[in-house]
Amino acid sequence: MDAWWMELTVLNQIFYVLAVFFSAFFVWQLLAALLGLGGGADAGVAGDANFGDSGPEFNDGTVASFKLLSIRSLIAFGMLFGWAGALYLQRGLEVRTALVYALVWGSAGMAVVAYFFHGIRQLTETGNASLDTCVGTSGEVYLDIPEGGTGQVRVMESGTVAYVTARGRNGLPVSAKTPVRILRVVNATTLEVEPLKS
Repeated sequence: MDAWWMELTVLNQIFYVLAVFFSAFFVWQLLAALLGLGGGADAGVAGDANFGDSGPEFNDGTVASFKLLSIRSLIAFGMLFGWAGALYLQRGLEVRTALVYALVWGSAGMAVVAYFFHGIRQLTETGNASLDTCVGTSGEVYLDIPEGGTGQVRVMESGTVAYVTARGRNGLPVSAKTPVRILRVVNATTLEVEPLKS
């Protein structure tokens, strides 16, 4: 391994370091997004910043809801730029040609990842819109809602029965099988409820 590394040119070593570094970050960001841990880590770099409870949000009429330049897409650029440059140089291509190919691969990766995470964001917003149809309706607690915690309620969501994470109003506990009224959408996956008055 050491011998292989020492045989590489300095530029090729730099490409490999970039590739491994950005690959690790890319895997972490991908897992965070798929597991719902991404939060505001993908804030765009263009537009005016609006800082709310969930972190910075950027709004710009020219880019609408799709932002090509984001942390995740820049990480994808660095990852593919590094791997392409390293592999093309190792195959014996001239430095200038390898750089051009690396830029092409990096740009393509940046665009693909931007569209991918844009699609995830759209799915999240669609789910939130579906939960909005529950507000004002009644349901029933399926899993106990502990004090200050969350449980599950059975509700009608867009005409179908759904089991949704819920918390009690003001953090109050609600036991299973209690009829409840849906007060509001807390986030994309959670509702706030209160027991129906008999």
